[in-house]
Amino acid sequence: MLHRLARLLVVALVFALPACKNSKGTTIFDPTAFLGTWAGTWTNTTFSSTGAANVVVAQNGSDLTFTVDLDGNVFGGANPAAEVFTAIFDTSRVSLGATTSAVYGDLTGTLNANGSYTISGTNINGSVASFTMTGNWTGTQINANVAITFDDTTTAAATGSLTKQ
Repeated sequence: MLHRLARLLVVALVFALPACKNSKGTTIFDPTAFLGTWAGTWTNTTFSSTGAANVVVAQNGSDLTFTVDLDGNVFGGANPAAEVFTAIFDTSRVSLGATTSAVYGDLTGTLNANGSYTISGTNINGSVASFTMTGNWTGTQINANVAITFDDTTTAAATGSLTKQ
């Protein structure tokens, strides 16, 4: 269970893209500032577990791919394999739409030009009913907060922070 919570946190972290302003003062995304390797940690504040988090971001046209890898004794299990997610961006936002993950369930997400983002998951295998991730970013730091609801309606929380390498 802790394993899923931490991996969900990293998914949220990877969708935090830098923004800049064009000549008209309108905020637009600059995905090139986000490409590369990000490293940090996750902390489950409910169950007091922690681990390393690594993300590699690459661009292919208007798609960004995020390779997410968590380390540690997440959910009391073995280190999970890395997972790749693809999101589409334009000048106003990044969108992760209708993506199904064996670990995170049915995902959707939006990163706004002001740096705020929300990612939600439902239909998750195991005892997690749903999660919502929110956070913010800068060109060098990504921060996230995760709220998890379990099948029995109890909740858990996690935080995370990644720094561009």
